[in-house]
Amino acid sequence: MLYVKPPGTDAAAHFSVEEYFMDQFPLDTPLFMIWQAERTAMLGSYQLAETEVNLPFAQEAGIEIVRRQSGGGTIFTDLGTLLYTLILPQTAPESCQEIVREIFAAPLCRALHTLGIPAELEGRNDILVEGKKVAGIAQYARRGRVCTHGSLLYDTDLDMLAAVLQVDAEKISSKAIRSVRSRVTNLSAYMEVSVSTPDFWALLEGALSAEWDLQAYSLTDADLAAIEAIRREKYGNPAWNFGRAPRFSFHNSKRFPGGKVEIFLDIARGLVAACSIRGDFLGTVPIRDLEIMLEKQAFRYDAVDALLAEIDLRPFLGDISKTQFLSCLFE
Repeated sequence: MLYVKPPGTDAAAHFSVEEYFMDQFPLDTPLFMIWQAERTAMLGSYQLAETEVNLPFAQEAGIEIVRRQSGGGTIFTDLGTLLYTLILPQTAPESCQEIVREIFAAPLCRALHTLGIPAELEGRNDILVEGKKVAGIAQYARRGRVCTHGSLLYDTDLDMLAAVLQVDAEKISSKAIRSVRSRVTNLSAYMEVSVSTPDFWALLEGALSAEWDLQAYSLTDADLAAIEAIRREKYGNPAWNFGRAPRFSFHNSKRFPGGKVEIFLDIARGLVAACSIRGDFLGTVPIRDLEIMLEKQAFRYDAVDALLAEIDLRPFLGDISKTQFLSCLFE
């Protein structure tokens, strides 16, 4: 397995590294990265910045806003956080859940156990310690490759995390907790001997080396030039990171165990003229493909139900079922 430690602490650059290895690099073996970013709110691919982030606070505190390629919810990172990426070549998107549990989360949890931290995967994408979240996992797939990535809260500023993230109150209540701050904790609290974040990085790297045969790969000048081009055009571009709220004549949102779904439609003469689907669901392929299939369809339950019967929704919506998706459109 190739092991890359990208330079710097710019989140936009690091997401560009991921995209480079997903799209351009002739990858024929798994690749793993550990990296860090300055204070950043990282949006899920289908989320609206205005509803997920306290933007005035973020601006005042100097917190960057960067949109990642994967679905899921917004996370906050700083230099007390470690971020990790696993890219697998020649992998079918339908195996994504198996990748999360068996290939990614299980070795990570075992590595944390060797450091004295009783971490366990729970639900669709969370790693918990004694009931509190310390890591999240998200994915996206394309061109036969799957990128699985997430964050580890080691010595993160949890008060700033709570201040900058505008977490859906329905999401908090569904988990029977009082606030986002009460839901998360730092791994540093479970270390028998207190160490700095860089020292923990080294310990984790050593523990993971016992799980995987990590072979160091250094980015070349050509790699870095291609990565910088991606950063300029996409992850460092406000048009990608903020986008625009969709225009609509129909809007509805619902939260399910598999995540929140928010639908914006323009309806003209009984047909879906335009469709935008947002939320923190954990799909692995571009949601735009599903939006296009819904456009030009009659906006009737029977018509949409018949269309969806021919579509495997899981790659688009993760654990959101057809019945749940239809309820967001027609109930």
